[in-house]
Amino acid sequence: SIFLVGCATNGGVRIDNVPMYGQPEIQRPMELKKADEEFIRKAEGGFGSREKASQAWWSEGEKFIGERNLDYAMRRYNQSWLLNPNNYQPYWGFARVMLEQGKTDDALKYFEKAEKLIDDPYQKVALLADIGSAYSIKGKNDPSYFERANKKFSESIGLDPNYWGSWRRWAFSLYEQGDYKGAWEKVKKAQELNARPFPPAFISALEEKSPKPH
Repeated sequence: SIFLVGCATNGGVRIDNVPMYGQPEIQRPMELKKADEEFIRKAEGGFGSREKASQAWWSEGEKFIGERNLDYAMRRYNQSWLLNPNNYQPYWGFARVMLEQGKTDDALKYFEKAEKLIDDPYQKVALLADIGSAYSIKGKNDPSYFERANKKFSESIGLDPNYWGSWRRWAFSLYEQGDYKGAWEKVKKAQELNARPFPPAFISALEEKSPKPH
């Protein structure tokens, strides 16, 4: 399919599995630029606008990342980006794939880009929680990042105190920070909001560090 034109970069990684097709560092060959234009024309025709098409391709990416299919997710996020480079969603997608691949610095670059562009307060709640989690990962090697993580979780909860994802992730982060009392507070709040259950191993590790408050 013209939509999935792929060519290898060094190391045998398909160029469509790299954010923004490796641009601007990797020049886009003319035949792929033509394929891109054709893809944009068809997608725009199918959805009525490039903006709507970009959101549709992002949704496809979300489906694939949910299935842990990072390559297909990245391809869809790239197509979403191609359709609308001002849409925050593909950058968020790039960041999540990078995080899954252990490339935290790259992930943060795209998370920060998404945060600059986001215009949807409802979605921003989850984006900020994701950024908080990424800063927490950085914090394991450089504790100064924990302060940034706490700021993002706090901002997220400020926008929507009922989003359990922020409380749940903050609990994990505070455990890494050694703030076990704070972690228990966040666990309790997440559970009150019917959050996805915490892994039993996490709860028992937390209990070892600090008994569960009554």
